[in-house]
Parts: sequence; structure tokens; C-alpha cells
Amino acid sequence: MVSVNRVDVYSTQVNLDQYRSKGADSIIQFIVEDWKTYGIPRYLQLDNECSFRGSLYHARTFGKLTRFCLNFGIEIIFIPFNEPWRNGYIESFNNRFNTQLWLFQRFTDLEHMRCESKKFRDKHSDYQAYKKEHFGKQQGIGYRQRFFPANFSFDPATELPITKGLLHFIRWVDDQGYVNILNETFFINKELCCEYIWATINTEKQTLDIFHQATKDSKNELIKSVTYKLREPVKNKISVKQFCQV
Repeated sequence: MVSVNRVDVYSTQVNLDQYRSKGADSIIQFIVEDWKTYGIPRYLQLDNECSFRGSLYHARTFGKLTRFCLNFGIEIIFIPFNEPWRNGYIESFNNRFNTQLWLFQRFTDLEHMRCESKKFRDKHSDYQAYKKEHFGKQQGIGYRQRFFPANFSFDPATELPITKGLLHFIRWVDDQGYVNILNETFFINKELCCEYIWATINTEKQTLDIFHQATKDSKNELIKSVTYKLREPVKNKISVKQFCQV
């Protein structure tokens, strides 16, 4: 069994649930319920697990989760390979979850595990809310939160098309000037060896745009744009209403 954990980096509020496997279907099942209750994010930052990005072998293949997020207007950001510290908020929570509950307590079955994990989640979120109220200085401005309707339902057997949207990758440039994006290597610039670039796939334009930030105080500059022909037609988004039960 696995636990799917999510943290909002602004509010530091978390959500979680447990499943018998960590496939894309379980991830989508989790986020459907998560976005009904806690709202739909603009960005979803993930590592490069197969259940998140899709095939580990075939180039330009979009997995179930990628297609799901594109269809509902969420931009996924994939962190560099083998750099879990990039997801510091969730890694910190995962460590506490593992040591204080997951490896600390014996569970009789999946339902028992879910019950205890939600108690842990609520205590954690209450504490984070207390810290933010008494010590936080951040203020949210100009953001209107969206939610999936309560009657939203998604059949995991549904085959979503690739729809119009953006998909982002943070990548480290190797010593030959290349990066790997969806099982395909692209030449960036040998002079950028051992630096990071930001790559964006625009499915509507079918382009791959490469950005580089020369210093921490400078802006991201577009340094290269190449044609990124997808393996299937790009279609318009399917509306949320079509997934709502009457």
C-alpha cells in the first residue's frame, strides 16, 4: 500500500489518502476528491515517476495524469531528475508522516490506515494554520479559487485526448549540452553545461521553448524554440460539466 500526499506551498495545508497501488488511476482518484474539497491549483509540481509523467521509454508520450491536468487547465512542473529537495515542502511532510505515523503505528487494514492518516493530516494542518495566523507574513492577492463540483466523477477507463495547454520541465544541462524531456534528448548549448534550464511544451503551438536565467536576479530569457510535433492531434478541452452526474 502507498500514501499519496499533497501540500499547498502557500498555505502549507496538506491532504493525503492511501491506495493499494501508486498508479496513475490512484493519483487521479486522489486529486479529483482533493480538488473538490481544497480547490484546483494552477500549477502541480511533481517528480519524474512513471505514474506522474507516463511512459519511461517512448518519446513524446503523455500519460493519464498529464492529459487529465491539461484538460482542466493545470500546468504540471516536473522537477529535475534525482533532486527530491526541489519538492522541499512535500519531502519535509513525508518525513514527518513516515516517522510519526507510517512506520510508527501498526495498521489492521486499509480503512484503519486511512482513518489514522486523516487524523494526522488534520492535526498537521491545524498547526500550520496556527503558525500562519500568528507568525506568517504572506498575503494572498488576486487569486480566485476554483473547485470541482461535488457531483464531478471521472472514470479511470476514460481515454482523454491531448488538449491545449502548457507542460513544464526543469532540467540540468549535461556536459555535452543536452537535456532529457519525455524520453528524448535535446541539444541546448554546451556553454550551459551544469546549469539549469526551464523547458515548456506548448501543445497548441506544438513548440518546445527553452528558457535560461543567467543570474538569480535576472529574468528567464527565451534562448531556443523548436518545433515539437506531437504523436496525435491536439483537441479542445472537455468541459467539467460533461463529467458531472445529473
